Amino acid sequence: MIILCTHNSGGVGKTTLAIHAAGVLSSQSGRTTLLIDCDDQADSWQFYANRMPNQYELLKVGDSLSILDNQKRQKITNIVNLEEYDHIVIDIDSEFLNTIHAIIYNQPDVVLIPVNKSQRRKALNKLPIVLSAVALLESKYGYSFEVIIVPLGVKQDVVLEALKQVQDKPQSCRVALAIRDLQDEMSLAVYEDRKYIWDYTGCEDLYQDFCSILEI
Repeated sequence: MIILCTHNSGGVGKTTLAIHAAGVLSSQSGRTTLLIDCDDQADSWQFYANRMPNQYELLKVGDSLSILDNQKRQKITNIVNLEEYDHIVIDIDSEFLNTIHAIIYNQPDVVLIPVNKSQRRKALNKLPIVLSAVALLESKYGYSFEVIIVPLGVKQDVVLEALKQVQDKPQSCRVALAIRDLQDEMSLAVYEDRKYIWDYTGCEDLYQDFCSILEI
């Protein structure tokens, strides 16, 4: 399964979502996961390695998880053997054209679109642009993928209402159950402590919440 985490807006939770998606996927027994960091800031890479990567550097960070630098945003089949991994998670930057290229080049099975609390208005306002573009690619090239909008600290009903207003959207598009509001804790986990949110006392339930997003 290839998963693309994207939105045409910065600070809405793409990297947070990519890291935790990779975390739950790599925890599945007998499954291997590759997280590809396509952002110049390399935040996904730094979460695991605590340093900046070398160009196209591949690093194994556990028995079932590896990370790959792809700041040049090359087609992934040009730089990695897909048969070596059960799951691939792509963390793309906010440049919308890069999202378009990532979809065309890599044909993901799932597109995850985060909406977090701190950037809720911006994320929801730009949601129609993302969905209409994905829908256009779907119809033009015959792609078949599932789009999942993930509320991070935002009520699911708020996102569902925004989705109703979008005229052009992919055929398979749903809103996941909301992850409870832990904006500060999420930021601390990803950018300072370098740990998954469910590793904090009192947040253990969030592991299953992230599993439910991907229906695993």
